[in-house]
Amino acid sequence: MKKLVNENLILVFPEFKFLKETNQLAVCLCLISEKEFKSSNREKLKEIYLNSLSKSALAIQNYILESEPYQISELMSIFEYLITENAEGTFIKQSFNIKNWIHSFTFKELLKEEVIEDSVQFILENIQESEYIAVTKSIGLFHLTDELTEKAFEILKGYYLNQFSQKLKENYQTAWELISKNRKNIVVDVNYSGPISGLEEKFVSEELKIIGENLNGLIPKTFRDFLIIANYISQKHDQERNHSASGEDLKSIKMLKTMMTMKSSNLSQFVVINSDEDREFSHSIVDNLRRDPDCISCDWYEKGKKWNVFAVKKKTSLFP
Repeated sequence: MKKLVNENLILVFPEFKFLKETNQLAVCLCLISEKEFKSSNREKLKEIYLNSLSKSALAIQNYILESEPYQISELMSIFEYLITENAEGTFIKQSFNIKNWIHSFTFKELLKEEVIEDSVQFILENIQESEYIAVTKSIGLFHLTDELTEKAFEILKGYYLNQFSQKLKENYQTAWELISKNRKNIVVDVNYSGPISGLEEKFVSEELKIIGENLNGLIPKTFRDFLIIANYISQKHDQERNHSASGEDLKSIKMLKTMMTMKSSNLSQFVVINSDEDREFSHSIVDNLRRDPDCISCDWYEKGKKWNVFAVKKKTSLFP
């Protein structure tokens, strides 16, 4: 079989499956025969590959979300670890390494290294895009429950203002100058009369949005991961504060959820949206459905386009 792989007569790539009954993650190998490699089938081959990886990303995401999330006590240790350069430490979620899992639980000699690299990159980008989980290089996949968001943001605010910013100012002058320049773009309400903590919250949230990935080439890996987690927590905090959608969006969401619960046909259990073509459904509607606890979602690739697929959660799994 390895000879068939080397001669490009078959394509072998990994696929992850989440076993909901046992909360376990399985990884298997998918094989596509030589006939799919014909020039007329190239686009179909790409669709099969991308849809498989999309399902893998959803499976890994569900596995991580069902696992024990990080606790507040761990969060402080994580921030200390990330802000202290060259620090040593290990964390539970760090042990979950997608590439290592593929090597450990499959016949790695059948997989080309470039296929593994491409698969892992796509899966991680897909998970990061969903925003349910933060993807880092230092501590692996990171997530917090909604109940801990408020407390987590308070801890983040302290570390960001008092330690992270100070480290940048002392040791990474170019990065600090960029932040100082961007601070001029943050608007503060001159009529604000609330507590100082409210201003700090807005300041930290707005600054994290602005700097985002702009410091990537100017700071070490652990600092970049600190900003990834900081943005993840800040966004969750903002979403908790601004959970209400507009009146029109709520009507559309209610209509779509009603369509998903119709019993006339199995197809009616699914709603498929292409944000670029279905202009009546805004990005905020898609985002709200992704975050709706009553719904599950995944991405589907067909004819060179990406579709958002939604279904109402049931006891029986709708996605393989």
